[in-house]
Amino acid sequence: METSEKAYWTKEVAERLNIGQSTLRKWCAALEENGYQFTKGQRGVRAFLESDIEVLGKMKVVLNEIGTTLEEAVNIALDERENAPAHVTPPLEGVSTEQENGRAPVVMSPEVLNALFENYKEDLLSVVREELRETLKNQEERTLERERISEERAKEREEKRNENLATVLRETLETKKMLVASLEEKKKKWWEFWK
Repeated sequence: METSEKAYWTKEVAERLNIGQSTLRKWCAALEENGYQFTKGQRGVRAFLESDIEVLGKMKVVLNEIGTTLEEAVNIALDERENAPAHVTPPLEGVSTEQENGRAPVVMSPEVLNALFENYKEDLLSVVREELRETLKNQEERTLERERISEERAKEREEKRNENLATVLRETLETKKMLVASLEEKKKKWWEFWK
């Protein structure tokens, strides 16, 4: 089956549907439990096609506007998908029962594989960029913390030095006062000595 339809990753679909990634994974698991098959990459990572996003969008509408349970939303979305002729895909010739049940790997066209690869690269780059931003932010915070601590220590050393200088000045003044008092006392005593 040749198709050049763009595939999307979990993060993109979650943002597009305005739901959390964990919610999206929960919905996908519920769909898969009811026989729905997503296109998957080599490592089993789901790749979402427009038809998958439409099913998930229908689930969101049913859950938010009608207020049903997740199981009912899955059933409604799958029923609507089966009844809509635009979403019916013709069966592949030569597909075994194992492949239909999802036990065998899905055969994809080079265009789909390239699209999956490009999306995977974009997602990987965005994750690496985010981790790099986080690392740089942490390093900057640590550097600022070290500078703050260094400034506090310098301030403490300066305060201690000022206290020591003040103590030395007081002691010097007291010593000078004592010397002056001693000299004045000696002057009086020297005159008295001769009398």
